[in-house]
Formats: sequence, structure tokens, C-alpha cells
Amino acid sequence: MSIPGCKKFPVDEKIETFQKLPVIKNYYLVLGGGKIGTDFLQYARKNNFPFVLVIDSDENAPASKEAQVLETESELLSLLRKKTEASLKETGHGSRSGKESEGENDIPETGKSEAYFYKMDIHRVPFLLSSGIPEYIIPAIPFHAAAYMLADLLKFPILDTCKRNKENLAETSSPEEGFSGEKSPVSELFIKPEDPELMSYFNNIESVFPEDIIAGSYPEHGMLFLSYARGGEICPDGCPGPRDRCPSFGRKKPRTITEYSRELLHSIPGWVFESHQMKPGTGGLKGAEFRQNILEILEFLGNIQGGKNEKKSEKIEDRAFFIATTCTCHGVLNLFYVT
Repeated sequence: MSIPGCKKFPVDEKIETFQKLPVIKNYYLVLGGGKIGTDFLQYARKNNFPFVLVIDSDENAPASKEAQVLETESELLSLLRKKTEASLKETGHGSRSGKESEGENDIPETGKSEAYFYKMDIHRVPFLLSSGIPEYIIPAIPFHAAAYMLADLLKFPILDTCKRNKENLAETSSPEEGFSGEKSPVSELFIKPEDPELMSYFNNIESVFPEDIIAGSYPEHGMLFLSYARGGEICPDGCPGPRDRCPSFGRKKPRTITEYSRELLHSIPGWVFESHQMKPGTGGLKGAEFRQNILEILEFLGNIQGGKNEKKSEKIEDRAFFIATTCTCHGVLNLFYVT
């Protein structure tokens, strides 16, 4: 169904909408309410983090016992809208551009932590982000959260007032309802051993990293795992993760995994989502950096897709890029290509 006044090239529409989203300071979104998510939630409450929202697909996840449970989507969206409006009002910004897009909004601190839990699958994060981007996103799930979020953000719409207004905000119950049948413009790049060109492409990526930090190499899944920990070594909970030396195993670190991953940018297009330490043993993505990466990926996608009369390269490697989430000690990298 077409929407009056909102007819745009899909990528342009996503860029325009994402540019308008404010980054809401003091808003911490935790993806996963298991052991790691619950541990962070307890730390956040102890240290009076102003506003923490934990989502998990399991309504009985441990974090649900540590926070106020939001029962309905309307309740969730109303809460997020109030936080967004309070932040914009506090900074005196009437629009969602300028300084607030850099994470400079500030929710007035009340001296106590507000912690909420909502049953939601990670695939619905695009719907959640429609109300504003958290200052920090804390992945507490056993897979590459940034890669999953990217795929979903590209496939489903980030809804703005062209898609819903304040009166019908709660009527869209899932992001899939916005663009019926829309296919993702990107796919994960899975490489078969019998494909010499793509295997050579993957090996060139792998060669950027020292052999002793490659913890796992899986071209058939388009993935690399990177770590200063070696086989059989388990990092302790609460490790501070210093940048120059591994305190657990007495190992020097000439460069951080983040720095090595950024070296790859000289070879192929890609984006590094740096995980900043929120507490010993737990990292988080900065919302402002997440927002900027997504905008750049959307622009890259638009350039590859080009105009209707411009033919895309038939070679997959000419349309490929990587997504990596890294910290000082560890990292995971996924390969994608524009379809």
C-alpha cells in the first residue's frame, strides 16, 4: 500500500528516517535477559543507571525477576516516547537533528534506576529503535548481535510518522507489517571450498590477522572468530580487558582486536562495531557509533544498487562487505554481499 507523501527510493527513505532518530542518553538497551544480561542489570541498578530496558524472547528469563515487567506493547511504546520527549525537551531541541544525533541528549537523573523487562525477539529491534536509539546497546546473547540487527534493519522499516502517528503507534505489532514481502537487500556470504575465487577472497581477509588471534575460521559460514584467548582457555568473569596485556594468561597484545579489524578496512569495505566496556566482563555498543555505522552502510548499499539503468557487478566480491564486533581481546566478523 502506498502512503501519500512518503514515496521514495527505499534506501533513501531508510537513510532519511534513521537520520531523524535521536540518540537518547542514559538509555541502556540490553539484548538478552540471561546470565550476562541479568548481571549487567544488577550492576546498573546498583550504580543508578537512569533507564535500563532488557528484552528477551523468554518471558521467564532471569532478568524478568529483577525489573518491572512491561505487559503490553502500548505500555512499552508509551514509556519510550516519554523518555524521548523528555530528552528532547531537556536539551531544548525541537527537531531530531544536530547535537542530539551525537548522543548528547540528557535525561534528568532522578537518583534512582528505572529498570524494565519486555518479552521481545531480537528480530524486532528495528521496531523498538523507531522510538529512539539507546545511548548504549548491550548484547547479552550467544550470537553476533550487530550482524543480526543489520540484516533486520535493512529488511524491515524503521517506522516514522509516515508509517504511524502517535494515535496509531501501537497498531503496528511487528516490523514485518510495514513492507509486506520486502526482501533483504543483502545476504550473508557463504563460501564453498570448491569456489576458488571466493576462497581466495576469504583467505586474503584472513591474512590481515595474525595467526595466533584467529580462534575460528569458517568460510562456509562467512565468519571469523578472533581472540587473544586460545583453545581450552576460558576468560574469567569480570576481566577488565586491558589493551596491552592479557592478565589472565600473561600474553602481550601488540594491538587490540579492534585495531587489527580496522586494518582490514584498507582491503575491503566494512564496518567495525566497537564494544566498549560497561563493567568488567561486559561490553556495549555506543548508540551514536551504531547509528553512524548504519547510515554509512545504507549509503554503501545505495551506491552499489545505483540507478535503474546502472548495471551491478556480477562478481560477488565487488559487492561484499564485512561487519565486525570487537573489543580489546575478542571479535567476530561476518561477511555479507549486496544482492
